[in-house]
Amino acid sequence: MTPDDSRPLAELDASSSHDEQMRSRLMDAAVDCVHRMGISKVGMRHIAEAASLARQTSYKYYSNKYDVLADAFRREGLRYSEQLARHIESIEDVEKQFVEAFLFVVETLPKNPVLMLLVEPEDGFLAHLGVSYHPFGLFGQLGFRRIFEAHPTLAAQADDISEYWARNALSFLTLSGTRERTRAELIEYIRYRLLPGLHLDELLR
Repeated sequence: MTPDDSRPLAELDASSSHDEQMRSRLMDAAVDCVHRMGISKVGMRHIAEAASLARQTSYKYYSNKYDVLADAFRREGLRYSEQLARHIESIEDVEKQFVEAFLFVVETLPKNPVLMLLVEPEDGFLAHLGVSYHPFGLFGQLGFRRIFEAHPTLAAQADDISEYWARNALSFLTLSGTRERTRAELIEYIRYRLLPGLHLDELLR
């Protein structure tokens, strides 16, 4: 390790193990690098430098930038799911919860440099990791937990609902760049293009 390797990690959980601290440090650095440079230009050297670690040290924890970003994606996805859950928790109607959740993603996901790796084709993130890696089911269980707790019939289909909803939201973000839609147009799109595929009417009978 370089002398900087042992600097205080004030922002990290003091109870975390040393390895967990190092991985978290590298994830933070990778996110910063991608935000500043774009994923295609980022290498492990840049990530190690941003983390104030020797490159050899960074390879003890991750073999390449995609491995770092995969962990960063999972961590950021869990945080984002918690934000989503809080955003819709005061809404009582199930259909409105799913509509508002979709709007939340459309309006906020483009501001998140890690999660936007999913919809930026130039980076190769999806191609490298494979679509099956992404834990949409877990994210949905967290983001929609209040819905699933209140409706056991929906909870039984939680993974399918979460994956269908997430993939539609990501497809919309990927393909909707031709023109901006008003909020009213977005709601109409969600109601007529997304909600039928969730089969809420059948599952909530």
